[in-house]
Amino acid sequence: MNGSRWRSSYERLRLLLKIGRRPQSRLEQIRLNLDRFFLSFARSAPALDSAAVPPIVVAAVGGSGTRVLVQVLRKAGWFMGNRVNSRNEDSLPIAWFLTKWLRSLKDFPDVDGRTLATARCDFERMLNVHRRGIPSPDAPWGWKNPRSMWLIPFLVDRFPKMKFVHMVRDARDMMLSENRYFLREHGHWILGSDWWRNPLAAQLELWRMGNKRALEFGQQYLGDRYHMLRYEDLCQKSAETVTRLLEFLEAPKMDVGPLIEGIRDRGNIGRWRRASSAEVVELGRGVEADLQRFGYEL
Repeated sequence: MNGSRWRSSYERLRLLLKIGRRPQSRLEQIRLNLDRFFLSFARSAPALDSAAVPPIVVAAVGGSGTRVLVQVLRKAGWFMGNRVNSRNEDSLPIAWFLTKWLRSLKDFPDVDGRTLATARCDFERMLNVHRRGIPSPDAPWGWKNPRSMWLIPFLVDRFPKMKFVHMVRDARDMMLSENRYFLREHGHWILGSDWWRNPLAAQLELWRMGNKRALEFGQQYLGDRYHMLRYEDLCQKSAETVTRLLEFLEAPKMDVGPLIEGIRDRGNIGRWRRASSAEVVELGRGVEADLQRFGYEL
């Protein structure tokens, strides 16, 4: 019995160390680690003026292609932060906040007062750091971090007029994604301690839970300040998709050509069709229903 338990713990540890890791230069690793360390000592700052331009928040299940959207928004004139992870355009200050507080705030507003007060103070500090370098106080701005989708109620409470861009990608491709950071860091408290026994099924369940949560909250509470777009449409119908995004943002009329330059399918769309049966798992009725809900054919 003890041998079996030890073996189980070993396999889980080996898997956790393996998944979600991508090659990264040693210099970049050092930079990111130092950045995370120094963010802890960011100075307290007055809360952002309530009259300030509300942000646009870009989020999704990790690995959905949100990095491409940040590049589009930067070209369109949005300030998306200078302190970002160069690999994926995630805001480092917002990432620091989410790493520290996501679990505690997941049931917002059902959070004890002391915890909420401390979290709000940290959030204002990280907003101040994220906005450093913004060209003017009234410039359009926002941030991208996939995990933001799990704290949309908290974010909307802080910015009632914020806009939320929710990117969705085919669950069958997401199941095969190497980006499993969220699963590795948060799977144990969202899915339970045994999620690691079937990472593919766990990835599908996170896709279902996260996207369903974001869609339903967005439709119910945000209305016309919620915009959902699919990664496949961004790659295959770039001009049309970005035009609709700019209309949603009420951006000035502009030529979308330069904004979509370089956007294309790099061979990852539909990769589940080429996978062997050993690489995939059954979707389940919940995932199938949500795929259809987002416009995917089964």
